[in-house]
Amino acid sequence: MRDPDRIHKILGLLEQVWAKDPDLRFNQLLYNLQYGYSQSNGGIGQVKETTSDGFERIGFDLFNLEDDDFMSYVRSVVENQGNENNT
Repeated sequence: MRDPDRIHKILGLLEQVWAKDPDLRFNQLLYNLQYGYSQSNGGIGQVKETTSDGFERIGFDLFNLEDDDFMSYVRSVVENQGNENNT
């Protein structure tokens, strides 16, 4: 069984990231985090689709990503946000 405390931990991290850019809509926040995770991990989960008019759309399928792995990534985003304020 997965640790139920992970829910509060992940939500707390998401709140910290979102508070730094509150104009983002929730799904924009999630998309940006999925994009960042994918880019940091060799493109994992990236799904590309080209429409009939040639427009390319990129999405992410992280369905099987373990919460601990994503939480580690979001934690690193929070830590890097703190470092940006110190530079």
